[in-house]
Amino acid sequence: MSDIHEGADALANQLARGIDPDPALGDSQAFEASRARDAQEPGRLDASCVRAAYEAIAEAGMTNDVAGDIAALRSVREGATAAADAARVADEIGAGAGQALRSAARAWLPFAVGDEGSAWWLGLRAFSQVCDAAGRSDQAVVVRGIAAAADAVDGNTTATAADFRSFSAELGARADAGDTLGAAWRAAASQSRAEGADTVFQLVVDAVAGVLDD
Repeated sequence: MSDIHEGADALANQLARGIDPDPALGDSQAFEASRARDAQEPGRLDASCVRAAYEAIAEAGMTNDVAGDIAALRSVREGATAAADAARVADEIGAGAGQALRSAARAWLPFAVGDEGSAWWLGLRAFSQVCDAAGRSDQAVVVRGIAAAADAVDGNTTATAADFRSFSAELGARADAGDTLGAAWRAAASQSRAEGADTVFQLVVDAVAGVLDD
C-alpha cells in the first residue's frame, strides 16, 4: 500500500502547485486504488458466480451416484449439465445474476424429479427476483435470496420445499450471528445432511459451498 500512498502524495503535490498532473501517474494511481478497493470488498454476485455454482453442481453430479436413484441420477447429471450450459451462455452474453438463475432453472426443469421440480422452480424464481432487485450487490444477497426461496415454497409439501425452509433458517441464523457467507452456508449444509435432506438438494448445497468466499 505504500506505493499507492506515495503515488497519491505526488499527484496531490502537483495539483497543489497548479501544475497539470502527469496523466500516466494519474492513470496508474487510479488503477492501483481501484484494485485495492476491489480486493477489500466482498465478492459480487453476478452471472459469473451463478455459472461457477452450476458448473460445480454439474461436476458433482458426474461423480455422485445419488444412492442408486435413477431419476435423481438423471436429474443431477443431465439436468445439472443443461443448467450449467445455460448459466454459461447467460454469463457470456452479459446477463445479470437473476436472469442467469432463471435460465439455469428452466434448463434443469425437464430433468427434475417429479413434484420436486415445481419446488425448485418456485424457489429459484424467487431467488432470482431478489437478485434483480439488489442489482450489483455483494454476496450477502444470497442469504436474502434463500429466504425468499423458502417463503416461495411455504405450503409446498415436497421434501425439497422442506429442505429449503430448514436450510434457510440455519443459513439466516448463522449469518445473523456474524458468520461469513461461506461459513454460514457450510454450517447449513451440514445441518441439512444431518436431517436427511433430499439427495439432490444435498448435492446442490454441498457443491455450491465450494465456490463461496469466506
